[in-house]
Amino acid sequence: MILDKLRRKKKEKGPEIPRSEFLQMKPVRNPMLRWERNQQGNFSLFIPLQRPEAKKKRGREMLSKLAPPPKEKEIQLDKVGSIVWELCDGEKTVQDIVGHLHEKYKLLPTEAEVSLNAYFNELSKRGLVGFILPEETRARFEATAKKEKK
Repeated sequence: MILDKLRRKKKEKGPEIPRSEFLQMKPVRNPMLRWERNQQGNFSLFIPLQRPEAKKKRGREMLSKLAPPPKEKEIQLDKVGSIVWELCDGEKTVQDIVGHLHEKYKLLPTEAEVSLNAYFNELSKRGLVGFILPEETRARFEATAKKEKK
């Protein structure tokens, strides 16, 4: 059992993106999500849940009638996360957002950049944001993908 865990292949990582190219990327919100601003001015994201088609069992059928499974999952963003979410419009670059955080919260640009990088990694893993790549970066990725297929 332990050997099985050691033998498992690690997930392949995507190509590394240089810092200069990361700063030129334009984050964009997933259009399949619904979001609302609450009374505090923060955003709540609503992620639609897909229900697996389960075999109809008597216990599950009765349970689903009493307490139907949720149709969506809610994620509440904090103040800074809400500001970043609002700026992910597909027009502003990561550099623009770093500058905004630097001015608003008096962070060093490198602090804002590192924090934003980690935040975007988490959002993209969950499928909440995507990125519009600069033309040069996209061309390089496409060329790399073609080489790997051969």
